[in-house]
Amino acid sequence: MARSETSLRWWVDGERTPRLEALLAEPERVLAGPGSVARESAGRKRFYRLDAGGEPALYVKVFSLPAAARWRYFLRPSKARRERDVARRIAALGLDVARPVAVGEVRRRGLLERSFAVSRDVGARDLRAVLEGLRERTAERRELLERFAAFARKLHDLGVDQDDFSPNNFLLRPDGAFVLIDFERARVRRGPLGERGFRQLAKLHRRDFGVTRTERLRFLRSYLGPGAGRAERRAAWQKIWPEFRRIRSRDARRAAAAALSEGRNLAREGAGWVVRARAGAKTLRLELGAEESLRCWVRAHQLERLGLPALRPVRLDGARVELLDPGTALPRQPADQVIGRALAALAPYGRFNSPPHWRFTAHGALLANPQAFEFVD
Repeated sequence: MARSETSLRWWVDGERTPRLEALLAEPERVLAGPGSVARESAGRKRFYRLDAGGEPALYVKVFSLPAAARWRYFLRPSKARRERDVARRIAALGLDVARPVAVGEVRRRGLLERSFAVSRDVGARDLRAVLEGLRERTAERRELLERFAAFARKLHDLGVDQDDFSPNNFLLRPDGAFVLIDFERARVRRGPLGERGFRQLAKLHRRDFGVTRTERLRFLRSYLGPGAGRAERRAAWQKIWPEFRRIRSRDARRAAAAALSEGRNLAREGAGWVVRARAGAKTLRLELGAEESLRCWVRAHQLERLGLPALRPVRLDGARVELLDPGTALPRQPADQVIGRALAALAPYGRFNSPPHWRFTAHGALLANPQAFEFVD
């Protein structure tokens, strides 16, 4: 490949620290080197945490494009540049955002091959992790959820449309302030979202953080404001619930299809399947009939996709299915209470066609026979 055919261009908004300068000069080499940790990967998107010595850590999101899609960006900015622009617009509304300090594009003959979005650690915690850690501290969790509900209403009134509305796209500062991250699927509309905001609450509702039905209703009350009465809350819930059911069904269908499709996460192993990242993990083996093992395999993928309390799939081999062994821990509360929370998380999605079996871990009870659960539209 001729050097002149490929170009790397950066747009830098933040301070040019030594670690950032090294990344700007040779991004692929730095990301493959020491101090770089691959945090997650989804499709053609990769995410890294880059230690920077005495500097705040850098987070680098890398978007790659297949050859067939590169022509679409011949005259269009990359996803990374779009993230920067959306983050600027949100920050201009007076909201706290972890916006990119640098974005870059690699193009060959004008066609975009990949792009980079770089942000700095802002010293805040992932809201999802905070909520998970407050499972046993009910009063603190409720107070945080109510503040998050009021913040979500503020976002929606300002026209911030975060399509992937989930607590893992928000951070919490030590002083309790919320910080927005991940603007890939966000946009700023000209006015309040109105009923469109209920769609985002439906997406939030599908996540399980040990939040009870009562707490969800309190969340909705805080979102609607102190002037909303019972009739308004009931009307809002009647708009949220059908959207939640639609999202739930879509996610379950996608997970079922992915459970039998070779790709980044799943590989063929003879006549069976294996989850690539768990190939060497310790497992629990279930010897079932061929049809039941297949049902167990698919159901485990669906439950994982939806973030529900069940053992995760590892391998399918004919009549045998292997699930990830999470270890064993005695519940810190009576077993029936721990199981009750798991049942409450599963209840909105379906029902059991046979008695459930449970595995106790430090984080609660996990369904040990996923094939016993049946999704209901």
